[in-house]
Amino acid sequence: MTASISTESVPPRLLEFEGACNFRDIGGYAAMNGRQVRWGQVYRTGVLSYFTDQDHPSLLQLGVRAICDLRRDEERAREPTRWPDAAVVPMIWEDGNAPTIRGFAAQRTRDAAGMYESMLELYRALPAWMAPRIRGLFECIATGKAPVVVHCSAGKDRTGLAIAVLLSALGVARETIIEDYLITNRAGDFEQFIVTRQGQLGLGDAHQPLLAMPEDMRRVLFAADATYLQAAFDCIDRKYDGIDGYLSTSVRIGDDTLATLRKHMLT
Repeated sequence: MTASISTESVPPRLLEFEGACNFRDIGGYAAMNGRQVRWGQVYRTGVLSYFTDQDHPSLLQLGVRAICDLRRDEERAREPTRWPDAAVVPMIWEDGNAPTIRGFAAQRTRDAAGMYESMLELYRALPAWMAPRIRGLFECIATGKAPVVVHCSAGKDRTGLAIAVLLSALGVARETIIEDYLITNRAGDFEQFIVTRQGQLGLGDAHQPLLAMPEDMRRVLFAADATYLQAAFDCIDRKYDGIDGYLSTSVRIGDDTLATLRKHMLT
């Protein structure tokens, strides 16, 4: 089923494409000063490698001007972005000392409990590593380059944090942000998305190690769990004294940029 652009007063949050998983609009949430996050400005999703010809007309209707690719170099090489408008070039960043679930899991027991602890460690590490990526996203929006697509592989972990920080900067309640994050659990079966693309690129590789994990570990890995995102928030609160401190000292976004971003993103 290919997504269609709604003409109703409330657009659809989840946009369905043949070649996408977990593609959705972050608009409509109550924000600061009685305002609301604009629809059709920021989309969050997973990998952009598998769109079909049938998806292209609806993708072009979105009017996307930028793609914020949060992945590492080797992920981009394995699964290059395939957006139907060649003028839309993904924003990318250097890997640096990238935290990976594989690295954390190697230090834990090979079971569901070990994977759960690894996921918490990953989310605690993401705020520091993702600061330049989040700065790039904020500057992209503030300079009028929206609509923008924000994505990683599954559209859950790195994308989840980036969107959580963006919504926080717009004054969306933390409870609402966590609810948005949890939509991933019903927005698409990422494991099935991988399985059905075996023999294609990257995540569809028949030798994909994620699929070789025991089922109980995969359930923990593929889930959006509120405690994961809360671990990132706790890190931000403890280390940076909250979102404002994180944005000013780690992301390094000034008040003028924030004000302009809010002007673009709120209605």
